Amino acid sequence: MNNWQPPTVIDGISALAEQYRGVILDLWGVVHDGEIAFPDAISTLHVLRSKGVDVCLLSNSPRRANQVAARLECMGIDPLLYAHIVTSGELVFEALRDARDDWHAALGRRYFHLGPPDLAGLLWGSDRIEVDLPRSADFILNTGTNGQQTLDDLTMLLDECASLELPMICANPDLVVAVGDQTILCAGTLAERYEALGGTVRYHGKPHSPAYRHALDLLGYEKHEVLAVGDSLRTDVAGARNAGLDVVFIACGIHRAELGCIKPGEFQLSRLQELLARQSDIPTFVARHFKW
Repeated sequence: MNNWQPPTVIDGISALAEQYRGVILDLWGVVHDGEIAFPDAISTLHVLRSKGVDVCLLSNSPRRANQVAARLECMGIDPLLYAHIVTSGELVFEALRDARDDWHAALGRRYFHLGPPDLAGLLWGSDRIEVDLPRSADFILNTGTNGQQTLDDLTMLLDECASLELPMICANPDLVVAVGDQTILCAGTLAERYEALGGTVRYHGKPHSPAYRHALDLLGYEKHEVLAVGDSLRTDVAGARNAGLDVVFIACGIHRAELGCIKPGEFQLSRLQELLARQSDIPTFVARHFKW
């Protein structure tokens, strides 16, 4: 086991709000479950706004930021409740539209989309062209699965892409996501398999540092003035800690089964200790849910 200092367990964000001027807030598993927004999360956003705390939403959604904002509004989350929104999909779009580094500039224009059909338009307006077959493509745009696919279902397709030595852009580094009570494979799982096949992958989103630099630039605060909140140890906690931020780990999110979260009961502290003792990045604080 790693040597680690146990994080402080808090009941809600109210215990911390006076210490920070900004919050970098995860969405899925913290603010909503993919279908409905959590009432406590909405009320907490209202309180943070009333206290002048700026919120930057930072999501590994493989969608444009305006699309995610529209979806949030349908869930009852008014755009006035947050100052900024950054998505991994928006980071991908900007990287390909602007091509400011050699890797993205060398990709070529034609891409094969690996993911659900409704995400195929992520690069519209970026001067890139979608093609129907891997052999016609210069690179792969990976936005995940269609919600029903397994890794076995995609093995032949990934093998073909690897044999063509196509570079892959991963528009969502998450491995899985919980939609309601269903767990769905995300683009990160496909990207990891592709790397195991020898493929080259460039990730956009958490836990990678450019996502946090962008969020911090938008907020305009120093690192010690910003609190991160998220439910994934692999992306939210690791990304925030590597960026030099304090972070609240929401226990009853993506890790709820491992931590024995039983609604409306609490997570099991012994399981939390066992889980965190295996991690290299330890959260500063732990809360069951995102609430005031």
